[in-house]
Amino acid sequence: MPTPIKMPRLGESVAEGTIGAWLKQEGEMVEKDESLAEVITDKITAELPSPFAGRLAKILVKADETVAVGTDIALIEESAEVSAAPPTQAAPAPAMATAASSVSAAAPAMQQVSALAGDGARAPTEGGEAGQRISPLARRLADEHGIDLNQIAGTGIGGRIRKEDILAYVASRSTQPQPSPTPAAAAPAPPPSAMAPPAAPAPAIAGEDEELVTPSRMRLAIAEHMVRTKRTAPHATTFMEVDMTPIARWLEKNKDEFRRKNGYGISYVAFVMKATCEGLRKFPMANATWTEDNKIILKKRINLGLAVAIESGLVVPTIHDADQYTLAGLAKQVSIIAQKARSNKLAVQDMQGSTFSVNNTGTFGTMFSTPLINQPHAGILSMEAVVKRPMVMEDDSIAIRHMMFLSFTFDHRILDGAGANGFLQAVRIKLQSYGTEIDVY
Repeated sequence: MPTPIKMPRLGESVAEGTIGAWLKQEGEMVEKDESLAEVITDKITAELPSPFAGRLAKILVKADETVAVGTDIALIEESAEVSAAPPTQAAPAPAMATAASSVSAAAPAMQQVSALAGDGARAPTEGGEAGQRISPLARRLADEHGIDLNQIAGTGIGGRIRKEDILAYVASRSTQPQPSPTPAAAAPAPPPSAMAPPAAPAPAIAGEDEELVTPSRMRLAIAEHMVRTKRTAPHATTFMEVDMTPIARWLEKNKDEFRRKNGYGISYVAFVMKATCEGLRKFPMANATWTEDNKIILKKRINLGLAVAIESGLVVPTIHDADQYTLAGLAKQVSIIAQKARSNKLAVQDMQGSTFSVNNTGTFGTMFSTPLINQPHAGILSMEAVVKRPMVMEDDSIAIRHMMFLSFTFDHRILDGAGANGFLQAVRIKLQSYGTEIDVY
């Protein structure tokens, strides 16, 4: 019997995925770990490897189609089955029945995962703003047809509006009988909720000195995710200044020898991530998630997501159990995931399970930033540029010190100012606790 291949979860807040392209066709043989399909979600395009060798018996989800995480997307006959009997083409009806039953059986589990993930998705409310989640393809269709999203109840996970919801709404609207004009007196204006949806916006036209750019699918996914996080979580940001002088002097003295010895570099990032783990242990509410049923889930593991800028956008791969690494170990993990991200070689597991995010905007020379929370995290820490400045010391002398600002954007549903600043202060204290000799191993 063919074994189903399911849509993977490529990220903590990801509820759906889109098949970008099938790299194997029905009837073709596939080796274990050989790429089957290209999967597109928020901020990442990844190749899905086959969990075993066999023959691709049936493709259940077509290219450019978006389905929920856990949905069967293909059927593979393992190698032993293929060698035991000649391949036969499955009848369409049983195949569809198998896929439907699998999705139906997975539905309760998927609803539970969505609730635990707490990505802030909401079903549309009457008269409310269209703040619910919507897939990029569905949003484009809604814009093309001039559809008011408040008029549509999403059938995706957490009320997410899908392509099928838009198409069904368009079909139902086109079949509604049009009222014939009557000489009756003008009726009172309908209430706002019953108003006809606005007309489709006119297509954008570039001027003579302009260029019209069509965003990539990754950019559209990033746009949807950024808008959703602002609608989901009340953002607040706090700042603190850190004296990085001992760390800066150690790096100046030892970073070249460290690279020669280990084959990878070490930077301020490893120290900030280590201090972040310290802060999360002391303030566990910063390592938490707000759920859809208004509960808070405390994460026992510290899995740090590190924002990495790539040519096509931004990705946040995960360093699992970051608190278990030494400074040298963290530096190695940072080097590995950064190289994989920039060479487009991130695996499925690299994008899963993060509980908190660290952002290094300082590499671009920034002094202050207010990053957006990577849903469904409770916050994101941003490290800024380390610069030399004259500072007044405790004995009132003036000295040149290496200074850095830290910014912490947090979900105000989970943390208040006292807890947020307590966490940031713990990070600051850890970074300023190093002396002239630092044991990174």
